[in-house]
Amino acid sequence: MSKSLLFATLLLAAACHRDRDAAGPLERAGKGVDTAAEKTGTALQGAAEKTGDAVTRATKATGRAFERAGSKLQGKGSEPEPEPSRPAPAAKPSPADE
Repeated sequence: MSKSLLFATLLLAAACHRDRDAAGPLERAGKGVDTAAEKTGTALQGAAEKTGDAVTRATKATGRAFERAGSKLQGKGSEPEPEPSRPAPAAKPSPADE
């Protein structure tokens, strides 16, 4: 009986380890993490490039807006400023000040 038990144990061991290069659960998990990290890195790099392009466009648009505003202000600089039609009312003293 001990020979048959030994034979069954050897048979099971051989069946379980047919592929000695097979990845264990931790190796598969590590490979999955590596794949996810690579995909995330690629996505972040793409997002950074898009953000850089957006910043460049925004900078150019801001510069053009400042140039237009400066041109408008220079054109208005030759006209006299209108005087206010009536002065602002004076503040009434509070009862605590009396």
